Formats: sequence, C-alpha cells, structure tokens
Amino acid sequence: MDLLLIVQWMVILAISIFVLVKGAKVFVGGASQIGSYFGMNQFFIGVLIVGMGTSLPELASSLIGVFSGINEIVVANAVGSNIADILLIIGALAFWGGKILISRELIKTELPIFFIATIYFAATLIDGEVDRLESLLLLSTFFVYVWYLLVKSSETKMEVALKKRTERKLPLKVVFLTIFSLAVILIGASFAINMVVNIATALTVPIGLISITAIAIGTSLPELFISIQAIRSKKTELAIGNIFGANTFNMLVGVGLPGLFIPLMAGEVVMKLGLGIMLASSAILFVSSISGEIRRWEGLMMLILFIFFLIKLTSFL
Repeated sequence: MDLLLIVQWMVILAISIFVLVKGAKVFVGGASQIGSYFGMNQFFIGVLIVGMGTSLPELASSLIGVFSGINEIVVANAVGSNIADILLIIGALAFWGGKILISRELIKTELPIFFIATIYFAATLIDGEVDRLESLLLLSTFFVYVWYLLVKSSETKMEVALKKRTERKLPLKVVFLTIFSLAVILIGASFAINMVVNIATALTVPIGLISITAIAIGTSLPELFISIQAIRSKKTELAIGNIFGANTFNMLVGVGLPGLFIPLMAGEVVMKLGLGIMLASSAILFVSSISGEIRRWEGLMMLILFIFFLIKLTSFL
C-alpha cells in the first residue's frame, strides 16, 4: 500500500469537496438574486432555492457516481447528508446559538412534506434497493411538494413583486456565474467520486462508509454556512427552512433522479446503521418542530447522537 498516494488522494478529495462547496455558494447567491428578480418571497427563496441549491453537491456527486457505475454512493450520500444536516448543523445551532424558534408557517408547510418524504424514503429502502418505480414515486412526491409551496405563496405579494421587477436589474454576470457554478460543481463531484473509489479500494473499506462520512458531511457544509449566516442575521425561518428543504431534496431528488437511470443499492453501512440513525434524527427534529422550538439541551442531545453515529461507523472498518 502506497501511503503517500493515499494521502494525495485524500488531499484531492478535500479540494474537490471545497470546490463543491464554493460552487454551491456561488450558485445559491446567483439563484437567490434571480428568484428575487422574479418575485419570490424570502420564505420560498429559503426553501426552494437556498435549501435545494445547497443540496446540489450531494446531487452532483450522486449522479457522477451513478454514471461511473458506483450506485452505492447515492443512498449513502443522501442518508449521511440528512444525518449531518439534522444532528450536526441544527444541533450545533441550537446548542451554541440558543433556542431556535420554529414558525407556524414552517410547521404547516414544511413539516408534513418532510414527514411524508422520510416515510417514503425509508419504505423504499426496506429491501435494500431503490428501483425505477420507487425512484419515480420519490420524484413525483417532490413535484407535488413544489406545486404545494407555489400554491401556498401569496398571489398578492407575488403580483406586487412582479410589478416592481422592472425597477430592479438582473445583471448578465449573475446569470453567467450561476450557470458557471453548476459546471464547477459537476467537475468537483467527478474528482470527489474518483478519489473515494481510489481510497476505498486501497484501504479495502466499503465505498458506502466513505460516502456516508467524507462526502456526506463535506457536501453538507453549504447548509451549515447558510444556516449560521441566517441565524446571525436573525432570519431563523431561513435557516430552518434551508435544512427542511435540503433534507427533503436529498431524499426525493438526490435519490429519485439517479434511481431513474439504474437501480440503487443500499450498502451494509446504510442498512445496519445509517438508516436507523437517520430515522431517529428525523423523529427528533419532527417532535421538536411540532413544539415550536428547538432548545439548547435538544441541540446537545443531537450532537451526542452524531458523535455516537461516528463511533459506531468505526465497526465497519
């Protein structure tokens, strides 16, 4: 085993994830400006554009994995990202930032679809495989979710915003950078997947193990940065809407879209540990959200559960 070569692969993997994160940041900024230009209010920018935009690294790495014939990455990536989003990001925000209030709007619109998406996703993984029909069901649920959000939007506010659109400008540079950032994300994802395969092969560890940790946690960094910035700006609704939107996107599109190309397999790491931890963390978030707030001690419990998850992963080495 060439230790120096493995170190080089790890460095390239870290750089690739960094590129994914930076590309996602540029995309989210540009897409938010485009969304504002077309009259989307802050809540829907937070849920649709920011929440889903920050999940682009996960989707990109999953698609590259599928086209490379490594379908185990997809499910592990989605499961690991959702665990990191809930336990690490929300846990850290609640523990260090204090009590997080959940608005009634989020409880009414985001919580039900998050619950449904989680149940659907878990049901598709019962047999350890996601086939094309199940993928289509996941994607269909996503489109219903988007339609529901748009219907809930205030038509009056949208009309006012659209009338004011002519008063705002949408620089061509913003559109170009938004499109360019997508290309950067795909390139970063391609390198990341190649490095994961190389490292897993050299160390003879399951690809799913690296996917559910390095890739999943690394690609969750955009959600972390966006949420921290939102909390600092006293925009709690944007921060939590970001996490809800990202998690729902990961399950419905991050798995549903790649699954249309080839059936997806859930590896040993996902079936024996990852799925159970994801369901537990989702249940914690669901119950806390219903109460209307996530308290500091709940954030601490989330962080402890995340540490437990990481420790249990060592048994697969």
